[in-house]
Amino acid sequence: MTASVSGTPAPLDTPSGHLLRPAESATCEPTGHDTARCTYTVAVAVTATDADASPSGLWHVAVLAAADDGSSTLDPEAADFTVQ
Repeated sequence: MTASVSGTPAPLDTPSGHLLRPAESATCEPTGHDTARCTYTVAVAVTATDADASPSGLWHVAVLAAADDGSSTLDPEAADFTVQ
């Protein structure tokens, strides 16, 4: 689900010149050796219509890692999460 929040801080510059975006926290509990169940609560009011229109199911987090020498690698399924 996408929610717009006003007053979001600007991205932070890092020593490498990359930008870090602010993130919100979730509550996580371990569910196995390398897994956890995390719950995030939306801080803004969500209507039933918005909730019904939101995508649900299994999602994958893609990670593009770049090295100082300019090489990079992509892991298209570095982590998974389920939206219910």
